[in-house]
Amino acid sequence: MKRNLLILTLVFCSVALRAQESTVTLSGGYVFANLEDADENATGYRINALFEYNPQGGMLAHGLSAGYINTKATSTIGSQTTEYRLANLPVYYAPKLLFGNESFKAFIKGALGMHFSNYERTGALGALNTWDAGFYGGASLGIIKYFNEQVFINVEYEWAYLSNSAYRDGFLNSAMMGIGFRF
Repeated sequence: MKRNLLILTLVFCSVALRAQESTVTLSGGYVFANLEDADENATGYRINALFEYNPQGGMLAHGLSAGYINTKATSTIGSQTTEYRLANLPVYYAPKLLFGNESFKAFIKGALGMHFSNYERTGALGALNTWDAGFYGGASLGIIKYFNEQVFINVEYEWAYLSNSAYRDGFLNSAMMGIGFRF
């Protein structure tokens, strides 16, 4: 009886392990953000990597994301021109709720973590270059199209809130597209 119970336990554990999914998504796209000190919006690009774990292949996935965001803006007031350059390294937990079938899915994803920022401002009054860290939080909507069991494309729009001394209540919007692999 103990032997049969042990075999049954091993079979159920191996079935549960087989049902789990992990994905890696590499994406990039266009970014626009507001700057507290300027009337101009900063624009730029974003590169992002996301590792997700989806237990039992269900509707909820848990992810860890890291990326690089580079934005620039120029503000002209009278004869004075000021240039802004911001580089961010966000790292955050990204829970995702999935809807749809095996070949096409929609999702809602959260973002909760922190970012490290480099803020550069140059103009007639001098130059400022500083590093800071702060809160990163947001949400995104997107779609996933699977080409086969392992390869998919990902399109998403993410809104994020960044807080530190350089981004005082700053908002960041990203439109991204990427390729992903499921294993």
